[in-house]
This record gives sequence, C-alpha cells and structure tokens, in this order.
Amino acid sequence: MDSGEYLLSRHPRKVTVADARLWIEQGDDEAKQNLADLIYHRLNHRYIEPILQIPRTPVDYKSGFLIMAVSCLLIETLQSFFQGLRDIRNSSERAFENFFGREKQLFPGFADKDVNFYKNIRCGILHQAETTGGYRILRTGRMLDKKKKTINATKFIEALDKRLKEYICELRTTDFTDDLWRNATAKIKSICDNCSC
Repeated sequence: MDSGEYLLSRHPRKVTVADARLWIEQGDDEAKQNLADLIYHRLNHRYIEPILQIPRTPVDYKSGFLIMAVSCLLIETLQSFFQGLRDIRNSSERAFENFFGREKQLFPGFADKDVNFYKNIRCGILHQAETTGGYRILRTGRMLDKKKKTINATKFIEALDKRLKEYICELRTTDFTDDLWRNATAKIKSICDNCSC
C-alpha cells in the first residue's frame, strides 16, 4: 500500500496521509479547518469519547486507572502538538512539567514539585500499573487533593477534554503562519512520516 493511502481518521470523514499533506501544502482556511478536524477527531474519538461513553452497568467498568493512563498518553500527545515535536522520547518528564506549568488554570496544583505527577502517576501507572508516592486514583472528590494524595480521574479527563476543545478553537481562529500552526503541522508531518515504510 502506498503510504499516501494510509488512513489517519475515519471521522467526520475519511482522511488519508495524502489528504493531510495536501492540506498542509495548501495552507488556506479550508485546509486549516480540515487539519483542526483531523487533530480533534484523532484525539477525541480514539481516547476521550470511548472513556466518557463507558456505560454505567451493574458492574462499574469505568476504571480510574484506565482513565489516567489514557490521560497521560493525551498529555504527551498534546504537548508534542504544542511544541511541534516528532515524539517526546527522552523528554517526557519535561513535557509534563511544561503542560502543567502552562495549564495551571485547568489543572491547579499539578505543577507543584511535591505532587511529582510524572513520577507518581504517569510512570507508576504506565510502568507498574499502579501509582507511587502514596497517591490514590478515585472518581470522586476534588481533582487533586494534595493532603489526601488523591486524584479524581473523572474530573481529570473532563479537564483534558476541555483543553483539547480549547486547543482546536485556538487552531481554528489562529493564522496558519502562527507558531501554533507551525508546531501542529510539524507534528502532523511526523504522523504522516510514521506511515511510511
């Protein structure tokens, strides 16, 4: 298969690598809107919506640990879009510091050194399937309770959902020559390159 035929998204319509590369080259308003849709639907429909749509059943399958694992993946991905990075290998800790440092309004307290979200939550969950540092993942209470060392995973993913939507609005209203778009298109190009043999 030619890498240009690789499917990047099916929603709201089918988008291939060739489509994304053409839109980046065109750089007009229609292309900008199409690229913003691509980013939104890749991140929202693959990660956020499946978590938010897990139904409540007699056995509650909405796992706080699953929500936080997906959230950590999304933070790294969003940060790579914000900075225009191909990937964040060898700089993932810095990615979390930058993200929480910039997003203090939506994620109050998470930038604080004593929380050490990267080590206690991200690395704990992704490498050991558990938190470290005495932290617990709940789906009730405040988003972050530093005294009790708890994180409300539901509020956390809802804040990430809000931040993703804000980012897409920023892309839709920002000039295509702005750094925001330069970084986003650099990341999209790397996604397209990853589809090549």
